[in-house]
Amino acid sequence: MMTFSLLGPVRAGRDGQDLPVGSPQQRTILAVLLLREGMVATVEDLSAALWGESRPRTAVSVLRTYVYRMRLRLGDDVDIRTYGDGYLLNVAPEAVDVRRFRRLTDQARHAMGRGEYEEAFRDLRAAIALDRGTPLAGAVGPFVEGQRHRLAEMVGTARLDLYAAGLALGRHGEAVADLTALAAEHPLWERVHELLMQALCQGGRQAEALLRYHALRGRLADALGIDPSPTLQHLYREILLSDRVAAGAGR
Repeated sequence: MMTFSLLGPVRAGRDGQDLPVGSPQQRTILAVLLLREGMVATVEDLSAALWGESRPRTAVSVLRTYVYRMRLRLGDDVDIRTYGDGYLLNVAPEAVDVRRFRRLTDQARHAMGRGEYEEAFRDLRAAIALDRGTPLAGAVGPFVEGQRHRLAEMVGTARLDLYAAGLALGRHGEAVADLTALAAEHPLWERVHELLMQALCQGGRQAEALLRYHALRGRLADALGIDPSPTLQHLYREILLSDRVAAGAGR
């Protein structure tokens, strides 16, 4: 069975064995064809992906050479068809890691909407297992820069969904350390701090959660001139109230 990976180094494989995709430019062409998902990528599309506005005068012939060599390297199992002045890669959706990732995360979000957090946690963990590092590694060109950011953001959002599903199941212990590291890496990403505050509260560390909120509020004011989101403000008030109730009960 053929498989294609974009959530990490751009790879093609057959029955678990890597196939030689070729040069960084050929990896980019393969990535474009896979991400078009059954739509034709024209020579203009591929030229823009590789060179942007700086395409060479020989762009068309160079592209044809890249595609020809890629066909030879990947063999007859990879169906790259020529349509007019473009190409289409005919491949089963489940053969591409990005498509499997999206299916799993879509399933998980629907499950969370139904309150089925075990199912959501399982699907999200399976999706995250497809992440193998920097997306589209080994490919080059303007196309790669934008898509790499989009795919990394997709994976990052799924990671946070995984923590959210875990917290709904009471798995705060395994989330605090990871979310603390993420909060340090992304000091202004409010959802990370929201999840960290929830995890701390589940572990009985309300005072730390409140301190996290105050620190974030200061950073947002200094860096962006804004207040925390209404969702975070509501969470803060809930924690503050629960902390006061707990303190009152302990007297």
